[in-house]
Amino acid sequence: MKGKAYVMTKKRFLLWVWREVPFPDGVRHLFLRILNPSFMIGAMALIQDEQGRILVLEHTYRKQRPWGLPGGWLKTAESPEQGLAREVYEETGYTVRVDALLAAEFLQRSVLDLMYQCTVLSGTFHATDETAQERWVAPADLPELLPNQAAMLYRVGVHRRGRTGPTTPA
Repeated sequence: MKGKAYVMTKKRFLLWVWREVPFPDGVRHLFLRILNPSFMIGAMALIQDEQGRILVLEHTYRKQRPWGLPGGWLKTAESPEQGLAREVYEETGYTVRVDALLAAEFLQRSVLDLMYQCTVLSGTFHATDETAQERWVAPADLPELLPNQAAMLYRVGVHRRGRTGPTTPA
């Protein structure tokens, strides 16, 4: 970057390694377990516009299935709502209101995933180290997502069906 110092933080370095080195899935899961607490909680946002289109992001660190819902891992002492609002802002630049819990699923013994309905209050999308671009897509046109995201969307009546489901937990 000309005229501006680029600082390689630990997070940027780890993201770069994650993105550039084709680790097998088992090694990636081992890294996550080493770098994170023994019990992890992930939160993802189902954000729809007035036409019912869903916000998906192209994640730079995923080689297979790069498109997905906004969200991420909670930090220690963060509520799911606080963590999700923080993650959405970090990945997109959008300030959101976390409206309702739609689904909760255990992925493994030590991973809990939560899906919330969210509403964009303000902001403009900007690409980050984690996200390259955004798309607003009709439910029927969703790209291939991570299996846990696809399963949770299906559970709440959204995945590739062209309409949204209930806004309360199933």
